[in-house]
Amino acid sequence: MSSSKHRRSRASVRRSGSSLFHSESPSARHLRVQSTLSEDISLLFRSELSDPRLEDLSLASFELSPDGRIASIGYTLPHDADSATVKEALTRAEGFLRSRLAEHLNLKRTPHLRFVLVGIAPRTEPEDGEGGDA
Repeated sequence: MSSSKHRRSRASVRRSGSSLFHSESPSARHLRVQSTLSEDISLLFRSELSDPRLEDLSLASFELSPDGRIASIGYTLPHDADSATVKEALTRAEGFLRSRLAEHLNLKRTPHLRFVLVGIAPRTEPEDGEGGDA
């Protein structure tokens, strides 16, 4: 009976120690997984997504939560894009993206993808003399 009490107390100490470690700074493994996920997501957006609503979307940032369950992906849109339509397309693409990540990576669990609009690209004005060669 005393051994089961001892096991419980050690487990709780171990859990509290690991969360303290993550709050201070990410481990080398966490940074490596975050970098790999970021590269793979970027590659999937360039090569495998065919939704025309996502063509002009630019990925701006990527952050993996300390527990590895959520990947926050920041994106920017061109000035004329409808953000609600793009958000819907991203929501529909999440399952496909997660399944592709699960195939390519050897992780215990594939993180959920959370897309966050971080900005809208400014309108670009055409320069003088653009559009025709004399």
